[in-house]
Amino acid sequence: MSDQETVKGAEQQAETPENAPHEGGHDHAHHGHDHHHDHDHHHHHDHDEEQFEFVEAPVFEVSVGEACDYTVKTSVPAANILKEIDSQLEEMRRTVELPGFRRGKAPVKLLQNKFGRVLREDACRKMLDESFKKLVKDRDLRPVTSPKVPDFDALVEAWTSNSPLEFTMTFETAPEVELCSYRGIEVERPTVTIEDKDIDEMLENQRQRFASYQVVEDAAAMDDQVMIDFEGTIGGEPFEGNRAENYPYLMGASRLLKPFEEALLGRKTGETVEADVTFPEDWRNKDVAGKTARFKITIKEIKRRVVPELNDDLAKQAGFESLEAWRNTVETTMRERLNEQSNTFARANALQKIISESAFRIPQSMIDSISRSTFEELVQERKRGGELSEEEEQALRAEARERAIDEIKRITAIQEIAEVEGVEVTDEDLESEAHSLADNAGVDYEMARAWLGQRENRSRTEWDILVKKVMDTVMAHAKIVDKELPHEEPAGEAEGKENAPSA
Repeated sequence: MSDQETVKGAEQQAETPENAPHEGGHDHAHHGHDHHHDHDHHHHHDHDEEQFEFVEAPVFEVSVGEACDYTVKTSVPAANILKEIDSQLEEMRRTVELPGFRRGKAPVKLLQNKFGRVLREDACRKMLDESFKKLVKDRDLRPVTSPKVPDFDALVEAWTSNSPLEFTMTFETAPEVELCSYRGIEVERPTVTIEDKDIDEMLENQRQRFASYQVVEDAAAMDDQVMIDFEGTIGGEPFEGNRAENYPYLMGASRLLKPFEEALLGRKTGETVEADVTFPEDWRNKDVAGKTARFKITIKEIKRRVVPELNDDLAKQAGFESLEAWRNTVETTMRERLNEQSNTFARANALQKIISESAFRIPQSMIDSISRSTFEELVQERKRGGELSEEEEQALRAEARERAIDEIKRITAIQEIAEVEGVEVTDEDLESEAHSLADNAGVDYEMARAWLGQRENRSRTEWDILVKKVMDTVMAHAKIVDKELPHEEPAGEAEGKENAPSA
């Protein structure tokens, strides 16, 4: 799965909890593993909406756990509830028609008797909603779940007009991180020295691409391509697929049964040989499975793979002025590729070190949600071999949980560094990306721009750009220490440490 787009989906939680159940055990928060990053997501309320004002401010007693879990003892002065009930009564008096009374003429006392219980419940629920909004705004919180209040209906029922409404709400906020001192962080950069034999090997691999098959008069040998006619019989009778003409067979490919191939070995063009071949019991043609056939085979032509000499002529054929120019190009390409790999691993090491030395607080609900999605993905990958055992399932769940935590930490760290350093994705960045996409994909710029205009593509691209810019900033201030790796071990030991910056 693609990896850069997870945590923000779990943060896409409506902060106005008007529609949220408040009974214990209910919560309408969504923690989707939808791989979406909305970097312009701000936690605010619609300014066009009429702002609620408390007559007397609620009192909050806040405690915060290590998993971004908030427990808030809340006390809402009764004056707020009474005012809200009076406002609702006045609205009802102006709009409700009761039998025997014209619109707007029903006595308030009658309305109180008829609708008082409902009005009290609505007013108390509004106090919960508005208290949560105020707490979020005053403390600049980023909730990812709506508030839960145990037995809220019972609290409302017990409330009296001469006492405050008191309740305890619990909710979780987005992940938080206390970053380590990442400026000047020491970063290990794995390197590999290119030796002459490496260049020789690469040139040899490229030379092999110019190999061709040429007709020879020699006896057939392994790896030769032998053109044959053959015909087989079982008990003197033909069978399905028993004959072919001008059949190209590559010696050693084992597409035919071994006795067939052995009969050809050492034979020359024009010769005819015979071979007895016993088909396996599980042969695809059930009519001949387990039976022995006699084949008559005629060699029509023998071709041998010939690789041209590595010289200036071959270099020119490959598009270079000389063998020396070809070799220089190969060396430059190898150095650039290895340098790019080394830098990629260094960036991975840097981010991993920042994560390991920073302190994170992660909401449990987010870990659970992303773990479930990751587990389902892992099951789909592994299930091809059959059903999972109980032990395998437990192992996958543990792996999914670790992956979820790692992913949340990685994304949270990137976002926090971006905020601290003021790193943003600009329109110019997206324009540049569109040009690169057009060039690399060989498509028109407008087509690339339209592709980036699609929300999912734009979001993923913005995230990739943000990661690159953040890691550019980190590496610009890092102390990079090159570590020479054993020559037989390419600069891949850091691979897997970081799924983050593809930068």
